[in-house]
Amino acid sequence: MPFSLVRLFSLLLLAGALPARVEGGKSIVSNVIPRTDFQTGKILDIHDGNTLRVGDTFFWYGAGYGECTEMATGCASAALGSCGFNLNHTVNVATSTDLVHWKLIGNALPLANRPEGILFSPWVARSKATGLYVLWYNVLPVHGGQGDFDDAYYAVATSASPTGPFRTVRTNVSGLAYKQLPDAPSVFVDDDGEGYIAFTHEDTHINHVQQLTQDLLGPKPDGRVSEQIGAPNNEGILMFKRSGLYYIMFGTCCCFCGEGTGVEVFTATSPLGPYTSRGQIARDATGKSIWQAQTGAVWFTGADWVLYGDRWQSAPDHIKAHDFSYWTPLVFQTDGAVLPIVWQDNVTINY
Repeated sequence: MPFSLVRLFSLLLLAGALPARVEGGKSIVSNVIPRTDFQTGKILDIHDGNTLRVGDTFFWYGAGYGECTEMATGCASAALGSCGFNLNHTVNVATSTDLVHWKLIGNALPLANRPEGILFSPWVARSKATGLYVLWYNVLPVHGGQGDFDDAYYAVATSASPTGPFRTVRTNVSGLAYKQLPDAPSVFVDDDGEGYIAFTHEDTHINHVQQLTQDLLGPKPDGRVSEQIGAPNNEGILMFKRSGLYYIMFGTCCCFCGEGTGVEVFTATSPLGPYTSRGQIARDATGKSIWQAQTGAVWFTGADWVLYGDRWQSAPDHIKAHDFSYWTPLVFQTDGAVLPIVWQDNVTINY
C-alpha cells in the first residue's frame, strides 16, 4: 500500500474512524475508510454496481475505473481518455462472508468478451429459470473521440459462476421502451422468477420499469412497461421488494459529482406499479445531501436492507479508483415508509 494511504488511514484512526470489524452475525463497517482486499490492503476499485448473497458468501460487483485522476467537476468532459471515460473499464468482483474481509477476485468480464466502448453501471442478478448469473451493463460508444451518450445501449452477459468469467450474449438489447440515452440499469427478480428492469432514459432522464423474460436476457415480447415514475432529471435507479411492497429509489442527475444526491422513495403493490411517492430520505432541511453519495443499489444481507451509494470525488488523493462508498441499513416503518437516513462514520450491518 502506498505510504501516503497508510498515513491517511492512520490519521483517520486517530480522528476516531473505526476499521471494519465483525461481531458474530453483525459487522461494524466504516464509511470513512476505503474498503480493501484483506490480504493485500489494496483499495477495492468497485463502483456503480450491486451485491448478491449466494449461500453464505456476498459478491460485490462494480465498475473498475482505474487509477486515473478525477476531473474537478466529475463529468466535465466525455472525451475518450478523460477519467471515467476509458475503454478499459472492468467489472470487478470481490467476495466476503462477513462484509468486512473482502477478497478481490478480479475482472469478471474480460475485454475480449464484450463490445468495444466505455462501460458503466454493471448489475448482476441470477435467473431462477436458468440458474445462470446475468450481467447487464451500459455501453457508451465512442464517436469522434467522444463518448456518445445519444447512442448508448445495454448489453447482457452470462456466467455459470458468480465470479465469472461472463461472456456477452446480447449486444444493444432491443425491445426496451426507450429511444435514446439508456442509463444505469437495476435488474430485479421477483419471488415467482419473473424479472424486471428499472432504468433511466431519454435526455430528460425519466424512469420506468419493464418486464423481462425469465432468463433475464431481454424484455418480454408483450412489452409491459410501467408508467413514468417520479419527475424527470433523476438517475441512479434501483428496485427491490420487501414485505410485499415493491420499492423504486433514485436521485437527481449527478454525473460523478462530489456533492451527492437525495434519495426519492416510491412504492407499489405490483412490480409495474402504479408507484406512489413516499418522500425524500437523504436531504436535510436545507436541501443538502446527507450521505454525500449517488444512489447505487439496495441489497439484502439476510437480515438488513442496505442502501449503497458512491461517494464520487471523495478520495483524498483524487484517484477515482480510491473513492469511498457509503453503506447504511434502511429503517422501515410498519406501513412500509423508509425513515430518513443519518450520516454515520461507522454502521452496524446484520446478516
